[in-house]
Amino acid sequence: MHARLAFLARPESGTVKISREWVEASDWFVLFTLGTLFFLLGAFAMWAWVIWRRTTKPEPHVKLLMELDGETERQEAHTAPAPPEQESRAPWEQSPDWWKKADD
Repeated sequence: MHARLAFLARPESGTVKISREWVEASDWFVLFTLGTLFFLLGAFAMWAWVIWRRTTKPEPHVKLLMELDGETERQEAHTAPAPPEQESRAPWEQSPDWWKKADD
């Protein structure tokens, strides 16, 4: 059936006559939509690049703050109090993890 449709005469402007103004408006709509799409893609790409750049190459004052924060963390690690020693228990008390031990 589709083979017969190829021999039917078709009007040049499609099946319905449309004025040239409408065709021109639809062309402009497509161009505007494509322009908007490419603009948004470019904006998202620029936004991603700015975020990448700020994380890989921070500004000098941000670098200084990061270094100072790292130094204070290292100093706190060195001056941290030692863990408390094991408390002595009475002979009848069990260890806190007695239930975790398997019977061997």
